Formats: sequence, structure tokens, C-alpha cells
Amino acid sequence: MRFALVVLVAALGVAGCGSAQHPGTTDDDDEVRADNAPFGGPGNAAKKFVPTSFAAKVTGAGRPVIFIAGLGCPGDVWDETVAHLGPGVEAHVLTLSGFAGRPRIDKPLGKTVRKELVRYIRARGLEAPIIVGHSFGGFIAYWVAESAPKRVGGVIVVDAGLALSDTDPDTAEQLRKLWTQADDDQFTQQVRDVFSGMATDPKRMAHTVDAVAKSDRFAMGDAIYENSTTDLRAKVARITAPLLVVLADGGQQQQIRAQVDVIPDHKVVVLPHTKHFVMFDDPAGFFHTVDAFLSAHPAPR
Repeated sequence: MRFALVVLVAALGVAGCGSAQHPGTTDDDDEVRADNAPFGGPGNAAKKFVPTSFAAKVTGAGRPVIFIAGLGCPGDVWDETVAHLGPGVEAHVLTLSGFAGRPRIDKPLGKTVRKELVRYIRARGLEAPIIVGHSFGGFIAYWVAESAPKRVGGVIVVDAGLALSDTDPDTAEQLRKLWTQADDDQFTQQVRDVFSGMATDPKRMAHTVDAVAKSDRFAMGDAIYENSTTDLRAKVARITAPLLVVLADGGQQQQIRAQVDVIPDHKVVVLPHTKHFVMFDDPAGFFHTVDAFLSAHPAPR
């Protein structure tokens, strides 16, 4: 059972989401229109908006870049990337609720982050931000870009796709229960079994694994269930922002390439000899790829 857990959750982390339900579960068009409404809101209400589904650490000043960590992970998985980009970037680094010690929320996490992140962008007047997401965070980045295309200046997705077509609802429910029904020791062991091998150097993962182990088991299970029963493929062609997909050197490459092929402006880069935490395994290659994307798609004037 433990081996099955490792294989299935690792696959979900790479593919990002999905079931065979091709229509997907994105928001209604009226909500999409609201997402693309003018900045701000009545009075100071928008500026006072405080999200419930994530906490944001903001540093630097300049072009806004929003970083979303993956399943269970702390926002500090992006520390080296933020440091590389330097103080000329206004970095908004998110840690999602229920992960890495944050209390969980009683709503579908991915969908709530999607909604609240668009509101966050509007409330703070972030002009054409770049959204960077890894794994589950990469799926959310796709989701924001397809539902609120006028809000997004570019998307960088790290080792995540739009759907995992062979994950049926029964399997998704089994995955959820493996986390939610685990006791403390089992939960910690499952985290170590799943996450320690997601980088070529397990020592590089040690801090992240410790942080993931502080996650709420119900938040983890519910996020895995949501991630594996949500499919964005039917609406992903609505993404108009330029997209960069940076993939690990693994077996999901062709599947993800096929999923994003309908997006008008996209590029896929595979970094050799990397595992799921691509930015840990080849930081120089990752930084070079990100720098090239940002240079090719400068901030609007």
C-alpha cells in the first residue's frame, strides 16, 4: 500500500490534476467576467482584502511575480529563485492554507485559491503579473490564467499538467483516505516516503520534507482529491498569456506536451537529469530558462 501511495501521489504531483471528466470544473462565465473587471473595488474594500486560502510574503519592488508552492510545501521552496531575480522584482510568495503549518480552510483549496488570487491581484492593482507555480501550484497557475486571462502577464509552470486522465473518482477517494485516516506517525512516514525522492539529492529536500510534515492531513487529502478530480483541458485554450512549462526529465513529458499544445503561446523546456523539484536539481538551468522567458516577455509599459 505504501508503494502504491508513493507512485500515485508522485504521479499526481507531476500531472497536476484530473480525471476522465473532460468538461472540467472551472467557474461560470459570469464569475470569469468579474475576474476581468477593472482594478480595485468600492471604497477601500478591495485594498483591505485578506485571503483565507493563502498567506503572501511580499519583497522587492518592480515587476510583480507571484510564486505558488506545491502540495504541502512552504513558500520558501522559491527562496533561491526570488534571490536570483533580485530586488527589482516584487515577489509575492504564497504558502497555501493547510500546508507547512498553516491552518486549513473548509473549502476546496485549489478552487478557493484560484478565486482569491484573482481578487488579490485586483485588490493590489498588480499589472500583468507573472504567475509561477510548481506541481499543485502549477495547476492553480493554469487555472488562474484560463479563467482570468486579462489579469495575467505570463505563466511559468514547473512540472505540472492539466489532467491525469487515468485517475478515477474511486482511486482519488482512496488517495484522500490514505492521508486523512493516517495517524501522526503514519502521516510523517508517508510524507517522507513520497517527497524525499522528488529531488536527486535527498538532503536538498530535507527542509521541505520537514515543512510538509507539518501540514494538515485533511488539507493534504482533500487537495489530492480535488487535484485528481478536476480537469482543465476543455477550457485551457482560453489562456492568452505566454506560457513556459519547465519539466523534469521523467515519463510525463509527452502527456503534458499534448495537454498544453492547444495553448496559443507556449514553450516547453525539459531540464535533463532533474526530478520533480526541478529548481532544486538544476538551479542554474532553471534560472537561465526563467530569465530568457522574462526577457522575451517584458513588463507592459
